[in-house]
Amino acid sequence: MTGNLLVFYDATTDVDILVDQVSKNPPSLDARDVEVVRAAKAAEGEVWSPRLLPYQDWSTRVEVGGCGDGSDGGGVDGDLLVVGALGMGLADDERERLLARATERQGDGVPAPVPAFERMDDGLRGALRVRQDEDGYALVGVDLRRLAQAAGRDDGLVVRLPAFVDGVPVVRVTAEAFARRLVQGVGVRVLAVPDTVESIGAGAFLALSAQRIHLGRGVRVLGEQPCDLAGVSPRLARRAYSVDARNPCFSAREGSLFADGGAELLFLASPYPAHEVLPDGVERVGAAAFAAGCEPPSVVDFPASLARVDSKAWDDAVWRCPQRTAAHRALAKRGVRLAGPRAVELDGCWYDFDDVGAVLVAGPPAPTSVSKRFAVEAAARAAAARGQGAEGDGLQAADADGASSAGAASRPAAAPRDALVLPREVEGRPLVRIGVRALPFAPETLVVPDTVRVVERDNACRGTKRLALPKGLRSIGAHCFWSRALEGPVPIPASVGAVGEGSFEYAVCRLEHTGSVVHVSADQLLSCFVGESLDGAPAVGEGVAAGTCPDAPPVPFDFERYDELLRSGKNLPDRLGAVLHRLAVPYRLSSETRAALAAYLREHEREAQERVAREGDRAMVEALVDAGFIDERTFDRQIELLRAANRTDCVIYLMEEHRKRTTQFGKAGGPAPSARSRFAL
Repeated sequence: MTGNLLVFYDATTDVDILVDQVSKNPPSLDARDVEVVRAAKAAEGEVWSPRLLPYQDWSTRVEVGGCGDGSDGGGVDGDLLVVGALGMGLADDERERLLARATERQGDGVPAPVPAFERMDDGLRGALRVRQDEDGYALVGVDLRRLAQAAGRDDGLVVRLPAFVDGVPVVRVTAEAFARRLVQGVGVRVLAVPDTVESIGAGAFLALSAQRIHLGRGVRVLGEQPCDLAGVSPRLARRAYSVDARNPCFSAREGSLFADGGAELLFLASPYPAHEVLPDGVERVGAAAFAAGCEPPSVVDFPASLARVDSKAWDDAVWRCPQRTAAHRALAKRGVRLAGPRAVELDGCWYDFDDVGAVLVAGPPAPTSVSKRFAVEAAARAAAARGQGAEGDGLQAADADGASSAGAASRPAAAPRDALVLPREVEGRPLVRIGVRALPFAPETLVVPDTVRVVERDNACRGTKRLALPKGLRSIGAHCFWSRALEGPVPIPASVGAVGEGSFEYAVCRLEHTGSVVHVSADQLLSCFVGESLDGAPAVGEGVAAGTCPDAPPVPFDFERYDELLRSGKNLPDRLGAVLHRLAVPYRLSSETRAALAAYLREHEREAQERVAREGDRAMVEALVDAGFIDERTFDRQIELLRAANRTDCVIYLMEEHRKRTTQFGKAGGPAPSARSRFAL
């Protein structure tokens, strides 16, 4: 064991024994060994609050026992405390006795400090910064890097915060006490907060690489303490809390931190298994209850007592409950994937059951991002440089209980799949619905079976390039299939009667209702898809395609709004292609809009002709002839480009159309074309 008064190294003693030892013997420092920071005060003329007078320095020296005329009679500097004591007729020694007695009572049973205070080494003076408040000292800066350097180690350290400074208790730990510049690179095994501390600022331990944090009996106020295991240096494998058994406000069980007698979960000890079970009796989960920087669980079971979950860190997990709890409605509204006790896992996907059939609750897990892989590799290289070996995986060594930090920090990711073909049946029941946020990620190829009737909202399917939707699908929720990588045109079956806003962003879709090919805007506010109204009737802009049954689903697309979008060209990734496809199938296209779109093509004539030769078909060529874009002036170049692209069907059509028009011109009085000219380019 090596170290100094506040920090020492110990990697062998059991952590519970260490906590018991350091909590019973908190340091008491001399005021000459710390840096005292004055609290901010208003300058002369400044008013911080309309209820407070401007601050003025008290420079008058008052002689104790004198008349208060300001003469220098060997007394003490006048201040509010002394003046108040004089006003009550108290002498110096009597005032000191009253202050000592108040300190004992304020500690709620905490013994008064001993008269002899411990002194720091000369090189460590000023490593702690404190601020004097009305009720005691506030710890505002702990330079762990200096203290660790004096101890000769930068990991496996035990840190004891001081309980008293010159007899005055330390009652507060501010949010900036463990600033990153003061603690970076120092690994703490145990941090002990003394019993005198009553308040800890929010985020005080955010930059601290501490495996175990012990709270004393006096802590009454504890701000949110988020934890990022990968965001501290050195990288953490775990974090746990312990609390003095006499603390009336907080408690700890198996490393997890609770408040309100166990009803509120403030922090769940990390790391986490693939299947996590929240403790019984928990009613509320705090916003910082789950640690970041480690692999989150894929399944979370929570008790029926749970009423509120403020943390959103595990919203991608499958939350299972034995019955509809008070938190069920709030979690469902937030888009958390909920399942019942009958949920089953099949090929990495989770399915639940309702009265109609099976429901896809969660698809395969998201692939590991490039940044995450880089972070893991960087942590491994840092561990090798620090001499921890490959087994540490860049994490701190495990505690003496034998747990492996490398195995707890991460789990092997499943091999990515190129295709996901959802089953038609799950345990003998048909798959009829894809639940909310069931597929935030999906492989490159996604095949939805013909038994599915509803795709609920927020199935983004990021990563999907090829999408096969079934005939019989009735509705698609908002914000679905917006991977921005879909290879189009994506066929939308004629059975679909509603498509929510924000779906198919950046995609090219073919509406089988009308055969139209539409380009979806990049702006979700300009979405032209039409969803179901509240009463189930078609919304504005819907209609039934010509020649179809009146009972057929309405076209889930607002063509009038789409035409306005084409004319403005706002946020269209491929306006030229969208105009060509719109003219190719002029469903509900007014003559005015048709002329405007043809004029736009003439403004981009060369590029439009090349696109027609490269991507167009005979139907598009016929429509462009009818719209007047391909005429006597543009005929020669267009047919030359089509012939170079080996578009024989389009070439034959244009030649025949040209022959008909020249024949009609000849009958009208012009010279008849020769056989050679009819086939000339």
